[in-house]
Parts: sequence; structure tokens; C-alpha cells
Amino acid sequence: MSSRKRIAQATFVVVLLNVVSKLCGFVREQMIAVFFGATAQTDAYVMANRIPAIVTGFLSGPLSIAFLPVFASYLAKGDKKAAARVTSSVVTISTLLMLVVSAAAMIPAPALVKLIAPGFSGATLDSAVLLTRIFFPAMVLPLIAAYAKQVLNTYDEFTVPAVAPVLQNLVIIAAVSLFGPVLGVKALAGGVVAGYAANLLIQIPAWRKKGSWPSFSLRLDESTRKVFALSVPLVAGNLFSQVYLLVEVNLASHLPAGSIAALNFADRVRQVPLGLFVTAVTTVIYPSLSAMWARKDSAEFRDTALMGLRYVAFICIPAAVGLMVLAEPAIRLAFQYGAFTGEAVSATGAALLAYSPGLVALAVSQVIGVAFYSAHETRIPVMLGIGISLLNALFDVALVRSMGHVGLALANTLAAAAGAVASIYVLSRFIGGFPTRSLALSLGKILAASLPMGASAYALARLTGFAAGGAGLIQSALAGGVTIGGAVAVFLVLALILKCEEMTLFMGLAKDKLGSLTKKLR
Repeated sequence: MSSRKRIAQATFVVVLLNVVSKLCGFVREQMIAVFFGATAQTDAYVMANRIPAIVTGFLSGPLSIAFLPVFASYLAKGDKKAAARVTSSVVTISTLLMLVVSAAAMIPAPALVKLIAPGFSGATLDSAVLLTRIFFPAMVLPLIAAYAKQVLNTYDEFTVPAVAPVLQNLVIIAAVSLFGPVLGVKALAGGVVAGYAANLLIQIPAWRKKGSWPSFSLRLDESTRKVFALSVPLVAGNLFSQVYLLVEVNLASHLPAGSIAALNFADRVRQVPLGLFVTAVTTVIYPSLSAMWARKDSAEFRDTALMGLRYVAFICIPAAVGLMVLAEPAIRLAFQYGAFTGEAVSATGAALLAYSPGLVALAVSQVIGVAFYSAHETRIPVMLGIGISLLNALFDVALVRSMGHVGLALANTLAAAAGAVASIYVLSRFIGGFPTRSLALSLGKILAASLPMGASAYALARLTGFAAGGAGLIQSALAGGVTIGGAVAVFLVLALILKCEEMTLFMGLAKDKLGSLTKKLR
């Protein structure tokens, strides 16, 4: 099987499992709402879950990202012993660091809670402190699980790591359902910790089978030092991003009540295509790109990076057009229940309209970031990220006074677009000979198929009544399904007519799967 077809097939599997995981996550949130509602105790849980992630985030994310290209380079050279050695050292040292940081942070937990949530007091404060101290040592579990995922992905094992979040959500749902009525929010906290453990445990058998199971090692050899050196710029980038987000929240806090919530809900909707498809693409191509760079196969590296960009564009360009056309109806269908009023729908829909074009730019930047990480280069994407954040802040200040919260959303889109263009340019200079014309032609075809799709979505939304709203949940859902399904059909037909290569490849995969299924039935 060609590498292009293998990557497409693996991406398809991960996308399907991501859909299942997202559905389980939605049920989890619904269960939390049913049992605990929007209460002070739920606030305590949310904040207690967030504080350890903020404090330990400088370890988990950057280290797991920096580990994969070093690990994959040894496998690409056939040196499994060196791969196992660096795994043992990095996992041991980072786990010990995580435990030390967590233990040290447990002592000043009351001060941390008061610093981040100064409005908490009484029972809410006590619960937040208790749950924070429970979550801190548990953060070592997702750290090790992240290493397990990177190792398995490098061995082209994508199913088990993609199933792990599904199991994690199911464990939380079970804990809330069984023990929530008795233990209250403590059952939720226990379920989260048990979910972390389940995520790791389901990956351990496959990890051991691959032969890279870590042993205790404190060796600081060249490969281990390289992992930690690659992670340093990522740590700095994470810290800068946190500061930038605080600045944006500060600007939004001066706007009318509900503005921050509108931005948050709109961004959640925009993140759906990123979480379902773009994450799947980057998960699959990251180890492949790392191995290609280690083999010094520059031609295959360029082709795979280009393929990743075209795949995410094939999904995100029509998704962005669709979200722009159906922004308000989509928000109404998703959120207009209970206290979510018509005014909130309008405010959130306007924010989504401004956010949506940035979806494509964010997807492009994620793929290019993975390409740089695979090449053992973390400084360039971090510098690009800092530049985008500074530009975003400037646009925020320039637009917020005249456009309010919509100006903040538009600022994010403009900065992301500038960052995507800069990222493509820098990557082309970094690897040399990047086929930008081929990419531009592919993007042009996808856009040419997406614009008529947007027009059809607009017409169908008015024909079915989806745009007007006012109907019941089931009727609105059916109208939305017909509208979206019809628009997608228009896009796929046009993609075939325009001979988009991505469509041809997906059709080939579907044909292979159908043929395989037919043989099994016979």
C-alpha cells in the first residue's frame, strides 16, 4: 500500500473514532448537567480541574510533542534499542518531575485557588481546594498516556490510542451515574481520575507488545537532552499564549454581559472540524513525517506535508463556508434552550460568522507546526505563534471599540490568516522546493466547489425553514439535516467534476472498503 493511501486510510479510522469520542464527551457533559447543574459545586469542580492543567501544562504538552520526532528517528534507522532507551529516560525523568511539581503545588492549593478564582468562598472554596489536591497527582496519568499514544502512533497503531478517550468518557459517565447521587461532585472528580487511568491502561498492552515499554532510567544522554531542549521553546510559547489569552479576556470583560460567553460558544462550534478531522490528520502524519526526516527523504517529506495541507483544506474550506452561511441557525439549534435567549443566539451567531474564515488558517498552521516538529525544529513555530499572538492583540485593540465582541472574533481570524500565509512561506524556505503552486491550485478547486455549496445551503435553509427557526427541536434538527446534507452533496458532486485529487482518493478508499465487505459477506 502506498504511503499516501495508508495515511488516508489511517486518517479515516481516526476520524470515525474521534466522532465516537466527541459523542461520548457530549453525553458526559449532559450527565454532569443533569446531576450537578450550574451550581457552585460544579464551579468548584471546573476550576479544580483547570488549575492542575495550567500548572503542569508546561511539562505534559511540550515534552510529549518533542519526544515523538526523536523516538521516530531511531525507529526509522532501525535502532530499536536506542528508541527504547530514550523512551525509558524521558518517561522516567518527566514522570518524576511531574510528581515533584504536583506534590509541591498541593501545599499552596488554597492560595492557587484564591489567585485564579478570587470570588470563591466558604464551601465552594473548600471543595475547590480539596478537588485540586486530588487532581494534582493524577496529572501524571495523562502525561504517560500521551507518551503511549506517541509510541503507538509511530508504530502505525492508531486504533487503540483513538479508542482510549472513548473509554475515558465512558468511565466518567459510569462514575457520575452510579455514585453522583451519593457522593455528589466528589464522584465526578473520582470518575475523572479513573478515566485518566483507563485511558492509560487500555494502551499499555499494545505498548508492551511493541517492545518500547519504559524501564526506570535517569540517563541524561544526548537523545534525552535533545528531547528536553526541543521542549524549551514550546514551554515558552505556551506561557506566552496564556498571557495573550488573559489580555483578550481583559478586553472582553469591559464589553456588555454575555460577550465572553458568546465568544466561547462560537469558538466551540468552530473547533468541531478541527477536533474531528484536523487532529486526525496531524495524528497520522506526525510520525510519518518524523521518520521521513530521519531518513533524509526530503521529497516524500514535502509530498506528505502537502498532502496534509490539502486534506485539511478539503474539509475546512467547505466547513468554513457552511458555518458562515448557517451561523445563526446552527447556534440556535445547538444552544437555544433554557436561559440561552434569542439575543444570545444573535450575539453568538455574529461571533461565529467572524470566527469561521479563520478555521482554514488554524488548520493550516497546525499541519505546518507538525511538519516543523517532525524536523526537530520547535523554535520557528513558537516564534510564528508569538508573532500571531502579538498581531492578534493589536487587531483586538483596533477593532474591539467599534465592533465589540465581533471585533475580537474578527481579530482572531485576521491574525490566523496572516499567520497561515507566513507559516507556508517559512516552511517553503525551510525545506526548499515546496510546491506552493500545486497547493494553490488544489485550494482553488476546493473553493470553487465550496462557494456554490454555500449558495445551496443558503437556499435550502430558507426553503426548509431552518434559517427562520421557531420550530420544535425535532423539526429544526430535520430541517438542519436536510440543509446540511443537501449542501454537502452539492460540494461532493462539484469536487468530482473538478477532479479534486482528495475526492478521488477518498472514493478509492470507499470502493476498497466496500469490496472488502462484499467479500466477507460472501
